Amino acid sequence: MKRKLLIVGLVLLALPFLLGSKCDYGIKPRYTAVEGDVIFRGEWPEQAIMSFIVVVDEKPAELVLDTKLLKGFFQIPEYDVMSRTDSVHFNIELNEGVYNWIFVAILDSSALNNPENGLGWRNLAGEYRDESFPSQLGSVNIGEDSKPYIKIIVDFETPYQGVGNPGYFHLEG
Repeated sequence: MKRKLLIVGLVLLALPFLLGSKCDYGIKPRYTAVEGDVIFRGEWPEQAIMSFIVVVDEKPAELVLDTKLLKGFFQIPEYDVMSRTDSVHFNIELNEGVYNWIFVAILDSSALNNPENGLGWRNLAGEYRDESFPSQLGSVNIGEDSKPYIKIIVDFETPYQGVGNPGYFHLEG
């Protein structure tokens, strides 16, 4: 009888360890999103009709971006674009990984009247910059122990010059 009680006790004691061993990450959360704010300075262009925050693995050498390379995006709500808001908060769900180019693009009405360029030319309005080295693009590592928070500044007062490129790019696909 004592032997049965001892065996049952050991099984009951070991049971939580056996059942809990299937968790890949323990009790640590795994974040799969980037969160942040876009701050707009100055007057929005009158022609602006749409705006997006876009996430890509790497910035292409030339500013021709195939839509197949897009890893995630957030469309700034139309009412924010039309009201010419000063800031927008965003949250973009992504797969785990490192993303080296996060930018804000603005579509103006003249792009819609340019059928030879497919989806049209879009203005590169701002990029996420490394906080320690603002002349370089910033990277975001998704899947760490905390959700990355970033801030992107869009300054309409001075024409934006992207890191290593002029401020216009073409979207294909």
